[in-house]
Amino acid sequence: MRTTAVRDGDGYRLTGHKVFSSAGPFADFAIVVARMAGTEEESYSAFLVDLDSPGCRVTDGATPMSGEHIESDIVLDDCRVPAANLLGEEGKGLRIALGRVTVNRLLHCPSAIGAARRALHLTRDRALTRTVNGKPLLALQAIQHKLADMAADLYAARSMTYAALAALDRGEDVRTEAFMCKLFVAESAFRLLDEAVQIHGKDGLTQGHEIEYLFRKMRMFRVLTGTSEIQRNGIAKGLATLA
Repeated sequence: MRTTAVRDGDGYRLTGHKVFSSAGPFADFAIVVARMAGTEEESYSAFLVDLDSPGCRVTDGATPMSGEHIESDIVLDDCRVPAANLLGEEGKGLRIALGRVTVNRLLHCPSAIGAARRALHLTRDRALTRTVNGKPLLALQAIQHKLADMAADLYAARSMTYAALAALDRGEDVRTEAFMCKLFVAESAFRLLDEAVQIHGKDGLTQGHEIEYLFRKMRMFRVLTGTSEIQRNGIAKGLATLA
């Protein structure tokens, strides 16, 4: 990690470059994890950084394939942060960051589930109204089976996410379950959208069509908040520690 924090009296000075800062273009502050400079062992702390602070610049970030302008780069050049903006204890920043990721994995899942549900409804309506040889597309058993698989995937993804979120509310450790939910929801939502594009035909490939947009959105979800491969690593690690 290249962003560093240096103690400065009753505060800190941060220098570095934070990329892929979601909501950066319109956020008031950012959570920045920085390596503590000048310490014997590597340690990291988390800070709340006011994006209007001197020494802090928010620049245009990369535009993701969804086309949404929600990313920015945050450039810190000797930016002073008061001690009151330290999150938790000094040197415990990675624990805070990784703890947030667990919750974020679960909180991203309902968004993907909602997109998948919308795609299923649009695809069902398409199959009901699109005619082939004088009959609705839905009269074809192949289409019926595709829609059935889509509905089953959606139900399974929603059920496991609800169960994990309920366990989180009860204060249980759901790190492994969060990995499982993120993996299954991401992969099943993408499969569902892929079938939705297929059933919509050329319309589903057309820019400006809702299905085309949702397809691009769900493709991103297999990478955001950790790739599917990272989720599998986390699940395997969790299984290895089972009593």
